[in-house]
Amino acid sequence: MQNRMRDMQAMHDKMMNAKTPAERQALMNEHMKTMQEGMATMNDMKGMGGMSGMSGMKEMPMEMAKRHQMMEARMDMMQTMMEMMMQRMPGAATSPASK
Repeated sequence: MQNRMRDMQAMHDKMMNAKTPAERQALMNEHMKTMQEGMATMNDMKGMGGMSGMSGMKEMPMEMAKRHQMMEARMDMMQTMMEMMMQRMPGAATSPASK
């Protein structure tokens, strides 16, 4: 998961450093592959958060902490993917905060 986030961040940096629309377009295949891999990772994580194997209440706090950590990681990945999608939109070279 952390490797996937690192890959997505590297792709984000490449897109942000592209100076021309032509450079950005050249990165699109790699960008789409990164996005698809991120979605696959998120789908794999979706089924991992259950507490079906819990044998007693003593395990609950640890299970909840683990589940919370996974949910945070998934949310981080979703945010990164949304940022990457926003980069693909026309006029994405400038962020809304800079306008």
